[in-house]
Amino acid sequence: MTSLVQVTALVDAHVKRDHSRFRAVTLQIAAHLASRSERGADQLRALVNQQATSFVPLPSATGLLSVPSELASLDAMVLAPGVRDRLDRVVLEHERKNELLALGLHPARKLLFTGVPGVGKTMAAGAIARAVALPMFRVELHGVIQSHLGETSGKLAQVFEHVRALPAVYLFDEFDAIGADRGASSDGTSASAEMRRVVNSLLQFIEDDRSDSMIVAATNYAQMLDRALFRRFDEVITFEIPSQDELTSLVLRALSDVPSLDFAAIYGALSNPRLVHSDVLFNPKLGHADVCGILSRVRKDNVLLGTPIDTARIVAAIEAIVRIGMVAGS
Repeated sequence: MTSLVQVTALVDAHVKRDHSRFRAVTLQIAAHLASRSERGADQLRALVNQQATSFVPLPSATGLLSVPSELASLDAMVLAPGVRDRLDRVVLEHERKNELLALGLHPARKLLFTGVPGVGKTMAAGAIARAVALPMFRVELHGVIQSHLGETSGKLAQVFEHVRALPAVYLFDEFDAIGADRGASSDGTSASAEMRRVVNSLLQFIEDDRSDSMIVAATNYAQMLDRALFRRFDEVITFEIPSQDELTSLVLRALSDVPSLDFAAIYGALSNPRLVHSDVLFNPKLGHADVCGILSRVRKDNVLLGTPIDTARIVAAIEAIVRIGMVAGS
């Protein structure tokens, strides 16, 4: 049964118009119902998650968490089949977690995304949040990492208190900034000693977390992470540079709403290296985010300058990006 404390907190939040606390307590009640296999949990979650992206951090996390303005969908991304299968499996486990919990099994909640910049790690975290109907918060490392001894671990403690209080997807981007290998920083200085303490705290916080939230960590430098961190995650998913077919699919999907385009000609241009000098489109450093940025630039030029959206414009935009070294991993 729902406790008197929870009901009191729910009414108090409503009277004070504290929407974040109201939602947090409601989700706590839903989690309690689910843990007892009682009815109503899914209905409560659906009600409060209808406006999932409008969630704001609790006051205790001011300066530590932010809310992305927009979440992509998994179907809007072009991912390698193996990566998409693993993300779909995470979503499926979340959707059917009551069945798993009834058998003493737990859905994957702690995910580590690795890969070079621009391959879709951050976008995938948002897409997971959207797929499981949870709000998403991004951990602001500039607010977490402090200069004074012991303060960083204290800030991390505040973040994980929020993780327990408000079920959501929590993205730790640039995870290597707080999860660096403890052995690599053993130079005897107070700064290295502090970073070892931070990693020790991080290991403990992740391992001890039993909340209904999902923790997603993303890094461009997996080799820099402390090896003990990998064992704290349920899934470690490596995002690769898109293949030629995947990039082609991304371009065609992104421009499918432009009726005047000759998609056969575009596909031919993408497939013919003679039309894409130095095989620049399929440069091995070109990532998902780079292509999205290129197509966005072409669309903006169409609106602001009146230039057409055609194969020539797309190729020119790609060559311009590559020339100035703005591709992933450069």
